[in-house]
Amino acid sequence: MKTPTLLLSRSALGLAMGFVLVHAGCGSFQNPDSASVAALNLVVAGDFSGGSIVSQPAGIDCGSVCSSLFNTGTKVDLTVTPSDSSDFVGWEGACTGSSPTCSLTMDAGKNVTATFRSKLNRANLSVTLGGAGGGSVSSQPFGIQCAGSCSGGYDKGTMVTLTAEPDSTSVFSGWTGACTGAARTCALTLTADVQVMANFANPSSCEQIRADNPTATNGNRKLFVNGDKTKAFDVYCHMAATPALTYLNLTKTTPADNFSQFTTGGGATGTTVKTSYTKLRIDPATLKVDTNDMRFASSTGAISKGTTNVTSMPYATAIACGAPTAGAANIDLTGTQFAVAMGALGLGGTMPTGTTTPTPNGQIRVLNLTGNGGGTCGWNAPVGSNNPYNMGGSPLDLVFFP
Repeated sequence: MKTPTLLLSRSALGLAMGFVLVHAGCGSFQNPDSASVAALNLVVAGDFSGGSIVSQPAGIDCGSVCSSLFNTGTKVDLTVTPSDSSDFVGWEGACTGSSPTCSLTMDAGKNVTATFRSKLNRANLSVTLGGAGGGSVSSQPFGIQCAGSCSGGYDKGTMVTLTAEPDSTSVFSGWTGACTGAARTCALTLTADVQVMANFANPSSCEQIRADNPTATNGNRKLFVNGDKTKAFDVYCHMAATPALTYLNLTKTTPADNFSQFTTGGGATGTTVKTSYTKLRIDPATLKVDTNDMRFASSTGAISKGTTNVTSMPYATAIACGAPTAGAANIDLTGTQFAVAMGALGLGGTMPTGTTTPTPNGQIRVLNLTGNGGGTCGWNAPVGSNNPYNMGGSPLDLVFFP
């Protein structure tokens, strides 16, 4: 039986095209209609158990090895849809990455490999982030890299190390799920699908920052009242102490700012004692200032009061002992997120006199104090003070006031 002339012509054309492809590899060539075309060759590798890889525009629709010709300059999108029993690993060749869709321009012939992996011997690791703080989690070997919720598949038996990294204002507060503890890293061997939660918090103390990062050094940090993201305040963390200490940075540090004074005269002889402060130690849980902490303070003068030698003054304290000039003090919390609490200051001693200007009402950052006594000593100082000199001060209550 004779082959029809038209079929013979097409057959011969196909042989010619096949020869050109074999001879020229993946290069472009001119078809008989004078349109330049290029070959796209696709290879499927790995544990492929079904699914499809199709092109747009149409031409490739395969599950093994597929090739198609496209006009030179055509943009071609390859899209992978794996079966339920396999995962798409990624592209190689003219396509790269692991996105299920790859776009390429057929400016020449191209080779692409799509690699798959069976799920039958795989375990899925799911990670979510919890807590009021923020951060991210990564894994070694690679597979997890997220700042929210993500998952990755690994061969069963693989040891995966997860690392939690808090953002600049957060701390890592521990793992739950398949990982436990407060260390930033967690190693687990995957034998089945597991879930892990990495928890991040807004730090409320400098010690909490050091607990998360033992190598943290002295410096300025941001804390949050009771871990509340809306109540941020700036502090200086003194990590050299154990536990770490929290200080408020005072922005007003001239001789007329943030000082306490014991004025000489009357029952106190010597030279007026004045202590000036540049930082205040605060308990971030109670918002009380330790008025006796003088790590960041300097004093001048010395007073003899009976058998007691006075060389320093607690913060927020004005005292004198029947002197012609009253004791004085200044509180200036400008630049902080705090104010003096209502009723935090009061007069004490023998026949005390003094003023607090302006009167504290819970919203005052700047106060000027005077204090004196009738014949013996009197003071204006935090409520509860008794003989408030040297290390005899009482805590000063503050309120959060951004």
